[in-house]
Amino acid sequence: MAFFETPSLQKARGGQHRPGPALPPFHIHAPFPTSSPCSYITKVLQFEYLGLILDPKLTMHLATTKAIRHAAHGRSVTQAVSCSLRYDKKRSQLTPTQCLGLWKSTVLPHFLQNLRYIQITTDVTKLQTSLNLSLARALHVCGDHTALLADTGVPPLNLIQYTHLAQLTKTHPDTLPATLFKTLNKPLALSNLHPSTLDYHIRYSLHQLHIDPLVDPLPHMITLPQKCRECAYRNILRDAIRIIGRMELLNLAPLHLPHNNCRKASYIHICP
Repeated sequence: MAFFETPSLQKARGGQHRPGPALPPFHIHAPFPTSSPCSYITKVLQFEYLGLILDPKLTMHLATTKAIRHAAHGRSVTQAVSCSLRYDKKRSQLTPTQCLGLWKSTVLPHFLQNLRYIQITTDVTKLQTSLNLSLARALHVCGDHTALLADTGVPPLNLIQYTHLAQLTKTHPDTLPATLFKTLNKPLALSNLHPSTLDYHIRYSLHQLHIDPLVDPLPHMITLPQKCRECAYRNILRDAIRIIGRMELLNLAPLHLPHNNCRKASYIHICP
């Protein structure tokens, strides 16, 4: 990989024989490789691409840390707005519904922006813990987070991740992951795919949502515009994760053991 240095950049750094303090770690002196010596590209521990911080092994640990940091800043903004309105005589204090809407617009997007690329379970768990604490502090609610997430309509992040990955194959056909998935989509068993590939996680998400990637989930809407199909497919995915979330909650609090964690069990048994 070579990077062409324009004359203006060469002049800005002091020329070939008098490098300045802003000398770039990579440069060549012609638009095509020549026999003249050139410096090597310096290996970096991280770099940012379209707002996503990447590390050499693509573990997404740095992206997780950045999402948590930005979410904390967004929660600070939410608290500042709520506090300023509390002491403003011309305006009334924010209601819980308004606080929730403000939190969903300033904090929640940071957790969901690059969720589909974070595939390590510990990172998703770290994001979920940070989301639970942020939501509880924004609404001034303490206790178990199961009821709070259900009441505010925020599904677990692992289920939201399923929908983001599933939408790559249907609702975003122009994206690079969807194009590669369509090109490389072969009738291979899930066990034959490497767990670190995006194709594996897409197929695993479709398997968890009980969606066949080779069958159109909306055959009756094939003549409708793409935007209508996207909305209908998104609703199908939301219903699927709602059912999965309900089953996971019931597994956490069996009906025959109501004495274990009574508060959570009581809520799970009465929630719709």
